[in-house]
Amino acid sequence: MQKPPLTIIPSVPVWKQGETLRFDRKFYDGLLIYAELWPGPITCVMAQSSSPLPDFGVVEATPGEMPFTCIVLKENELAGSEHIANAAVVLASADAHDQLHVAALCRQKGVRCVYVIEYIPETRYQIAALSSRNPVLRLRQYLYLWLGERKRRKAFELCDGLQCNGAPAYHEYREIPNRLLYFDTRVSKEQLIGDAELEARLCTLREKKPLRLGFSGRLVAMKGADHLVQLALKLKKLNLPFHLSIYGAGDLEAEMKRSIERNGLNELVTMEGAVDFHRQLLPDLKEKVDLFVALHRQSDPSCTYLETLSCGVPIVGYRNQAFGGILDLAEIGWGVGPDDIDAVSLMILRLDLAREEIAEKSRNAVNFGRQHDFETTYKNRIDHLLSITNGRKRT
Repeated sequence: MQKPPLTIIPSVPVWKQGETLRFDRKFYDGLLIYAELWPGPITCVMAQSSSPLPDFGVVEATPGEMPFTCIVLKENELAGSEHIANAAVVLASADAHDQLHVAALCRQKGVRCVYVIEYIPETRYQIAALSSRNPVLRLRQYLYLWLGERKRRKAFELCDGLQCNGAPAYHEYREIPNRLLYFDTRVSKEQLIGDAELEARLCTLREKKPLRLGFSGRLVAMKGADHLVQLALKLKKLNLPFHLSIYGAGDLEAEMKRSIERNGLNELVTMEGAVDFHRQLLPDLKEKVDLFVALHRQSDPSCTYLETLSCGVPIVGYRNQAFGGILDLAEIGWGVGPDDIDAVSLMILRLDLAREEIAEKSRNAVNFGRQHDFETTYKNRIDHLLSITNGRKRT
């Protein structure tokens, strides 16, 4: 039986120096699972990045030691028919505007095409609104996004399947056949919090000590980082004993530090900075955080949700479409209206007096995380691809 070749065209880039290639760690770890479970050869067609390497999460490899072939595109080069000619199925990114032509290429070559999608139009417009205060520039961005969405819909009419990261995309493109819902995460089975670890933290929770709140992510408006210090100030005015640990870096970091100093919050809020995900963030979430605060304005399917739940930490935050989609599936937290900081602060005040409720949802959180760990998620995605590869092609 012929082994079906798989071609992956991801949205993430690769860094190249001589023969050495540097990959995003989460992407590379996912490729290792593909190499283990996919029954044929794998080729990655990747854009080359000229930006600085990230501080954490980079894997170095050379062609001889990789279990897949990597084709690095030249600057401004698009994936072409020559890159997919030998594939049985192509997995491409529908969030990347320069890959929306891939479905048509696949149809011409008789190759099956599956897209991965994360953002919905609402989220794209929300990001544009935050990125520019100039109404003319914002209008141009809206027009560009509208045209891009038309191209995306036409590409979906030609593709053979869709892998949706998060509930918003899954529901937005409900008319596309062969959809798969998954939740992005970097937490493997062995990194999930154990029952003994969770019960130890819940014992501390019951001691009525100040609630330990946490946040991790980019410190940008899109992630609601500008509301974190405001929330801490409201909790202080409510006379709630608490401590908030903020992990991450970003454009708002300096202003947040000044605001903490200005409002006398130094003993209540700690800026932990950007820390290594596996070595520090996960252990800290498992041991030192009772309740995660997610003030994300947009409905982007942040991996933060599943990674936090995998540590057995329930979430309180703005009920955008992404968080709301998870809440509809499992009792793992509490959602309030977007931008309603008062509602979040009052919810935390109530939960301080209902710690068994926090404990119950902590257990629900880890149970949900166990259903969606890194390995299980990738296996489901590979099974989805195989079902499309082996099934009848769309006419």
